[in-house]
Amino acid sequence: MAAVASLAAATRVQAQAVTASPLRHGEISFAMRATKVNDFVGHVTALHAEYAGTDLSNVHGVLELRVADMHTGIGLRDTHMRHAMRADSFPTIRFELIGVDPGVPRGDTIPAVFQGHLTIRGVTKTVRVPGTVVLRPGGVDVVASIAIDMREYGIEPPTRFFGAIRVDAVTTVTASLSFGGG
Repeated sequence: MAAVASLAAATRVQAQAVTASPLRHGEISFAMRATKVNDFVGHVTALHAEYAGTDLSNVHGVLELRVADMHTGIGLRDTHMRHAMRADSFPTIRFELIGVDPGVPRGDTIPAVFQGHLTIRGVTKTVRVPGTVVLRPGGVDVVASIAIDMREYGIEPPTRFFGAIRVDAVTTVTASLSFGGG
């Protein structure tokens, strides 16, 4: 009986309208591991994000960020990162949301897997990104994280001092987006 009640609640929450709302705030962080120097976290504000759909089962959207806006706190490191990512030729990173697999809601929070096409440095891969959707009056908050191997997108992790300092090829990217008022 509890399972039926949970399923009924999930259906009600998933059926709630998730029509497009303006992006209120969008922050993307990327955590990097490095040898011989401290690990670091970089940040970038979303350049553009939007979504549309009547419920989570048919929502679609896009998230874009500008490589030149990515910052790690050290200017020289930022320059090396932009060079490795060929920011002059590939100025944006884009995630095209093509579907959401919602889980069982817990109150106003719905675990979800976001499916889409991630394009970095001209290479597009289909990805599945776990996260959560929080429904709030007048808006929606989304948090999602994925581990990305830069080499899959044609990016060689930077090395310095004859390989003594290396940045790990895998970075964890976390997007925190807030849509609508509230």
